[in-house]
Amino acid sequence: SSGINAEYGEQFANHSVDKAFWHFLQSLVRFSLVAGIGMSVTVQLIVVLDIFEKELFKPGRLSTNNLFWKENIIRAGVTLVGLLLAASGLSFGHMVSLTGAFSGTLMQFIFPCACYLKCFEGELSGAQRIGIWMMAVVGAIFGALATYVTLIEIFS
Repeated sequence: SSGINAEYGEQFANHSVDKAFWHFLQSLVRFSLVAGIGMSVTVQLIVVLDIFEKELFKPGRLSTNNLFWKENIIRAGVTLVGLLLAASGLSFGHMVSLTGAFSGTLMQFIFPCACYLKCFEGELSGAQRIGIWMMAVVGAIFGALATYVTLIEIFS
């Protein structure tokens, strides 16, 4: 074997690389993964957050005073949840699986279908609308199933 593996290259740690430098490099890679994965959750869910905020701050629901700060507190909270999840010590495989199952499904199946239905609202036939809805529903079912399976693996 070449000595490269998915566990941050522990096989290289026993060679001629200085142990302090190797520990620093491992910490840097782990920090980068936590930051990258944790912060990507907010970016991937920006459309959901935007829709949620528009519904939350409709006239008569919540005050729109200081709306900029309220929206950013919500987004910072979601980012913090993502960072805590990424820093929780889950294996990289579980983290990628969870992110892909949940966020990937939204971005690959549900959002494109919703956008297409909204953009071409008056131009689609009934059969086209049914087909697009079916794709979104099937995507949501598989996304929920993949998320469930990943959570079962994490907690078992």
